[in-house]
Amino acid sequence: MYFSKFLARLFFILLLTFISAAVFAQTNKDLLLKNWQKARSEKGYRSDTANVILLNRLSDQYLYNHTDSALYFAKQALQLAEFQKFVLGQAMSWNSIGKGYYVQGDYTTSLDASAKLINISRRINYKAGIGEAYQIIALVYLAQDKNDNAIADFTRALKIFTRLNDQAKAGKVYFDLGICYDESGRPEKAFHYLSKAVEIANSIGDKELLSMTLNRMGETYFHLKNYKKALVYYQQVIASKFTSNWEMDFAYSGMAQTYYELGAFDKAIANAQKSLTLSKKVNSAADVLRALKILSDSYAAVKDYKHAYSYQSWLKKSNDSVFNKEKEKEINYLHLKRQQADNIRLENEIKAKEQAIAFSKRLLLFRNLVALVTIIFFILIIRNNRRTTALNKLLKEQNSDIESQKEEISSQKEALDRLNNTKDQLFSVISHDLRSPFTAILQTLDLIRSGDIPAEQEPVVLENFYQQVNLVGLMVNNLLFWANSQQSGIKSNLIVLNLATAVNEIVSVSSFLAKHKNINLHHHYDDDKWVFADLDHVKIIVQNLIGNAIKFTPPGGSIEVYYTEDENNHIVHVKDDGVGISPEKMAKLFKVTGREISAYGTNNEGGAGIGLALIKQFVDANDGKLEVQSTPGAGSEFSVYFKKA
Repeated sequence: MYFSKFLARLFFILLLTFISAAVFAQTNKDLLLKNWQKARSEKGYRSDTANVILLNRLSDQYLYNHTDSALYFAKQALQLAEFQKFVLGQAMSWNSIGKGYYVQGDYTTSLDASAKLINISRRINYKAGIGEAYQIIALVYLAQDKNDNAIADFTRALKIFTRLNDQAKAGKVYFDLGICYDESGRPEKAFHYLSKAVEIANSIGDKELLSMTLNRMGETYFHLKNYKKALVYYQQVIASKFTSNWEMDFAYSGMAQTYYELGAFDKAIANAQKSLTLSKKVNSAADVLRALKILSDSYAAVKDYKHAYSYQSWLKKSNDSVFNKEKEKEINYLHLKRQQADNIRLENEIKAKEQAIAFSKRLLLFRNLVALVTIIFFILIIRNNRRTTALNKLLKEQNSDIESQKEEISSQKEALDRLNNTKDQLFSVISHDLRSPFTAILQTLDLIRSGDIPAEQEPVVLENFYQQVNLVGLMVNNLLFWANSQQSGIKSNLIVLNLATAVNEIVSVSSFLAKHKNINLHHHYDDDKWVFADLDHVKIIVQNLIGNAIKFTPPGGSIEVYYTEDENNHIVHVKDDGVGISPEKMAKLFKVTGREISAYGTNNEGGAGIGLALIKQFVDANDGKLEVQSTPGAGSEFSVYFKKA
């Protein structure tokens, strides 16, 4: 009798303990909310940095069950931090905003927030913020099923949190890594990281992390078809009194799919119904689909086709919605890649700034040493009664230095003028000649994205798109090579190469442009032509010559590429029957660049006005020779001499 009373009392105490712990999170949330409401009514609310921290803690409390409220508090925190110029608070607020939008599935906005977080954190050397930014980016990768990318960023975050001895954050990263390895079919590694997460969750008393990890262990066993073991872990989560609606939803969904595989369809239906209710409550589209699929299949298995059909129809509607979200995921992934490129660029900029600061420090030290030596020198002059003589001598030296500096400044000014002239020509070409092809490219992209192109017209549109891109690529390559040659001169890497093979590659690419203008492009060769030249230079020379021939040859015309040779050279000829070159422009050929020499083609094709000048420089750099014969209205022939190998 006494023992029975003791057991009853013990049970009552344990029950009270569980209930108290279950309401602790809600109590903590309510307490934080009251503290914020009280602080907001006080006079110094906007200037107190503690309120930024309080708002971010509130955001964390509302993150999974009321994400809209979490984002509201995070944005309030950001406004306060910006008003206070509290940079650490700004980083904390961007972290809360990034997590909130990730939970909502708005990955683009989440990535923008994480980019701001990582930039601010690097600026103030806030290591935890950098780790949290990597974690958010990795979570977006995980949502895009890019597991290897996610693992790389999770590993970076884990190293940071481990160095900071932040067990709570490290535990969550261990959990995330477990998901990555489970989804990529590596269960042994998944269990390794999940076990680490369980160990940390138990040591710091993080019940939410423990529930999440147990659920994922159950899912991993389910993937291994160890259904009994999976049920054990799901049931542990459901039996816990500290589990959020998210994890309860996942556990019931896992139970349902497991019972279905075991053939216990009634239990599968019961658990799937519970999962469906919770998944709608927490707005989890994935679990809604899983629950609907299990319900449809289970009712069909017990021959209740009415319910099976009902849930199947619901499933189809939900799948259509998810399909649209999958398209959005593809766009988000492209944004993620672009953001990753921006992060790499920012990292390089930071390294460059750090190097500049280090150089400035060394320069300052050097200047201080020079100043110290100068002081000692003056003291010695005073002691030896040679101050006047030394000062006069120093004055003469300074005057000499000034003259040298004037000469150096003059030389630098001339170099700067040349660079400015190159820059002005580049900007002129970019603003005038690249605008039209880029506009055409954007119009083609808009047409493709709209999905309004009939299937039979797709090859034509894509071919036109390729031609525009090829044209822009040629112009940009010419611009870059020309600009580089203006600054540092042309450098050659002369090797033995087959001229006919190199030319044939260019002819193959250019045939698309020729075909588009209905021009016959013929390449005549019957054997190898071995020469000693720079391969890249050869390709640029031939590409520009053929490109110009296509540009100035009218539709229906022809272009012939053939070879001759003399004792020391192989000679490649590019001959067309186009509009030819006027005597006025022949006199300026190879001497000027830009608009003065440029002309529009027979289809109004634009040009940079630097192609022939670039060809001449490259021919000279390869110890070759360039000859031109042209008759206005009858066509032109360019002949390039290359040394035989």
